[in-house]
This record gives sequence, structure tokens and C-alpha cells, in this order.
Amino acid sequence: MSEQQTNVVMFRPRKGAEIRYPAKSLLERVYAAGSIAVAADDIATKTAATMLEALGLLVIEQVQINGTIQPVIRGQATGRPWRLSKPAFTGRAGAPDGMGAFLA
Repeated sequence: MSEQQTNVVMFRPRKGAEIRYPAKSLLERVYAAGSIAVAADDIATKTAATMLEALGLLVIEQVQINGTIQPVIRGQATGRPWRLSKPAFTGRAGAPDGMGAFLA
């Protein structure tokens, strides 16, 4: 018998399930810019943003067809693009950090 049989199965990552922006990087990008846009099909980023919103670190708003912004209600997210903004710790929501950089 020339072929050796094994019971090991290799699992390959899904092509569409890659995380475009890990949570720390996502938070840094939002705080540096004040707000960023998230594509409607970017489920991984939306999932990370939802967790960060639950901690009070982000504000999630949904971009409507006519360009208006509406807050996303938990459990009611649809297939629309999102805008992630820095919460209003001081001043107004979406204002970038002092020099436009997130300082850790």
C-alpha cells in the first residue's frame, strides 16, 4: 500500500470571511478620522463594530438610499452601508482626535 491513510482533515479559511479591519485597527481608524464608511457586505467589520458599540466605543449609523443617516437599532441591521463614528466623549460625535491620530 503506497498511500498512507490519515484521519486528519485540513480546514481552509473561507475566502469571504476574512476580517478586513480587526477591532483594534478599526477603533484606531475611526478615532483618527472621526468617522469611516463600511460597505454593506462587510459582515466581519460590522460584527466587530457592533461589539465595540456595545462597549460604548463607537456610534453606528445606517446610510439610507437618499443619503440620510439613521441610528442602527440593535437587532434591526439591514443590508445598507454603515457609518462608524467616534462617540461624543467631548464635543460632538464624529470629531477626530486632537491631531487626527489615536494615541494609545
